[in-house]
Amino acid sequence: MSLGLAPYISIGAETGGAKKALGWYKSVFGATIKCALEHSCASGEVKIGHAELTFGANQFMISDAWPGMSKTPQELGGTPTTFTLMYPKGKSRTVYDEAVKNGATVVEGREYKEQPWGWEAGTVVDPFGYQWTIGEDVKGWSNQETADQLKMKNISSEF
Repeated sequence: MSLGLAPYISIGAETGGAKKALGWYKSVFGATIKCALEHSCASGEVKIGHAELTFGANQFMISDAWPGMSKTPQELGGTPTTFTLMYPKGKSRTVYDEAVKNGATVVEGREYKEQPWGWEAGTVVDPFGYQWTIGEDVKGWSNQETADQLKMKNISSEF
């Protein structure tokens, strides 16, 4: 049996909807659109009922906002999670800059720079309200080296 995990997010109409988000994630982050299914509502409105994207080997799902499903960042007053996009060395800065150029906003204090955990990374909020850290592992530290650098205790062995 194969086990997988795929985040599923809702995109609000006030930010342009899931169809616009699919195009943005493809052009800016390099996602591959695996499927995109439109649904014609009784009102005549056409929505994305379900779509699947891949970022490398990772699957991600989105749809337009539907009553009773997950809430959009606008409904929540912000996003409750940060997605992390890990790129090969030399690629993340280009993607980060492209995201900002295409309407993402930089999270204050999280500009793209060398991070204390051994990465070069920065954090943005996309035009749809979701937060993304875009970076690459430049140091290649072990978990213990990262813990030492951050002055944290590595408790992995407790589990």
